[in-house]
Amino acid sequence: MKTAPSKRGPTSNKYALELDGKPCGWLTDVSGAFTSGELGGPVRIDRYEELTLRCWPGMPHELYAWVAASMTASRPTPVRGQVILADDGTAEMSRLSFAGGVVTELSLASYEYGFRDSLKLGVKFSLHGSRRSYNGGHLGGEAIEARRPLPATDPELHIDGLEEACSQVRRIEGLTIRQRIERPPGDDGLHTVRRVEPPTVGRLALVLAENKALGFTRWLEAVQAGRSNGRAATLTLGAPAVGFTVVLQQVRPARIVDEPGDIGDSRRREVRVELDARGVEFAFAPVREAVV
Repeated sequence: MKTAPSKRGPTSNKYALELDGKPCGWLTDVSGAFTSGELGGPVRIDRYEELTLRCWPGMPHELYAWVAASMTASRPTPVRGQVILADDGTAEMSRLSFAGGVVTELSLASYEYGFRDSLKLGVKFSLHGSRRSYNGGHLGGEAIEARRPLPATDPELHIDGLEEACSQVRRIEGLTIRQRIERPPGDDGLHTVRRVEPPTVGRLALVLAENKALGFTRWLEAVQAGRSNGRAATLTLGAPAVGFTVVLQQVRPARIVDEPGDIGDSRRREVRVELDARGVEFAFAPVREAVV
């Protein structure tokens, strides 16, 4: 078994994503297991595989709708799609066509506010049946515009009653949401995907200045004393025009620890706030109208 290339080579090859026939943006890289070779050559895979797509947050609505339909619908909704490998001149080199695609993991890399180009998302998905082929030609015209990333934006974090403290967060230490699915033996894998258990949320860690973290400190004290229930938290990713929002349920602080840094200067000391969530849903924020 060979692994697909996970990074762009010197020729700046790039990957385009299509879902149910619609262009869904350029990816930064792709990784996962294939039977042999790269994305080229007519090979068909009829067993379950998993691929990981990495991308910038400014992806189209269709990508995020796929995540939401996979993870929060009463039953995961599989899609058909294609991952197209193109060279720097947008000439198509090869493509992987897949069926039965269901998202099993959404991950946010560690992000420091102010460095927007560094923010990446990972989308891992299970597929059933795929075919690699070479079709030639160029990706151009409207397809190119549809794949162009939208301008980078900072993630917007909101926690009930802690709006001021959230505005002072300097770094988000990543977030991972996973689910387990199964497909009945002998099924075509396209319509009867079943969720084994609700999606689970990994611990979310926030880093901010110690003198700005009083709200989190008081919240932790209240939780430890049994005086506070979980709160709602939202993390909005990508372009405002899409407004994809991760809605974390029953969020509570697990601990607050000092971050390594300058000793003796309270203005520069930082703390790490670690939060646990008991559930997750997804929403799309209302489109904001431009102020004239």
